[in-house]
Amino acid sequence: MQSPLKHLEEQWKYLKAQVGFREAPLLTASRLISWRVRCLLQKPAIINLSEWDVRMFLQPEWRGMAKLVFAFRERYEPELSYLKMILSPGNTFVDVGANIGIYTLAASKIVGETGRVLAFEPSVQSSPLLAKNIALNGLTNVHTFPVALSQKKGRAWLHRGPNPTLNSFGKDPSWKGDGEEVVTEILDQVLRKAHIDRVDVIKMDVQGAEELVLRGASNTVTSAHPVVIFEVWPEGAMLLGLSPYGPWELLESIGYQFFAAGRGGILSSVKSPPAMGNIVAIYGEMKKEPAPQEQTRCSP
Repeated sequence: MQSPLKHLEEQWKYLKAQVGFREAPLLTASRLISWRVRCLLQKPAIINLSEWDVRMFLQPEWRGMAKLVFAFRERYEPELSYLKMILSPGNTFVDVGANIGIYTLAASKIVGETGRVLAFEPSVQSSPLLAKNIALNGLTNVHTFPVALSQKKGRAWLHRGPNPTLNSFGKDPSWKGDGEEVVTEILDQVLRKAHIDRVDVIKMDVQGAEELVLRGASNTVTSAHPVVIFEVWPEGAMLLGLSPYGPWELLESIGYQFFAAGRGGILSSVKSPPAMGNIVAIYGEMKKEPAPQEQTRCSP
């Protein structure tokens, strides 16, 4: 069992690595203290995200995504800032592992009434909160799917981690045995049924199952060549018996290049998979952002 001191040290290292904390350390720290109080009092929050003119309802839970969104707001992840560089009115955005919806809300506002957002979130822990946040903002261009995406249609067991952001098809040995059965769908088939023939951006955060999602989206990826934002988590992939860097290898084999998003969403080239963290994959020479500076490795 991990000691409290070691846990605290890891939390501090994580915090220091976040762009949002480096840009506004005192504000972030004060928000974390405020969120801790809210959790103790079991008092939810509705926050404003002014960059996209949306609001988010957050449940008072110390572990998980709500704390990070409350603390970092628009700076939750640098990839959020990058969305405005690659999405335009009328585009289609696919959010795989939407959780409570921060990417869904941001993309909805950017693509506008003529665009579409498809949000996939299978967990009964998160999908009601996703729906609540969509309704809170009166969004009409978002279509939600309470299913998981994979390479085949059917059912699968979703193991519950210490918080809903860690829910996974692969069970960490340290977790309890609870979970839920979820429906699995193939993205190519979902898009075909919805008569959607073009996708501009796919974001994936599915705890190691990203390769399975891509295999079920092979027609879409090879024909439309969307920008793909995905999480690298080798441990999660190996729990599923997959290659630690399966998504990277699959996309690289069809001509994608890889980048890490930094402050303001500006990209830097990445030549090898990071230990963990988010990656932006862009097909060929399709770049809508300023010319990236090259680096050899992305910090998690």
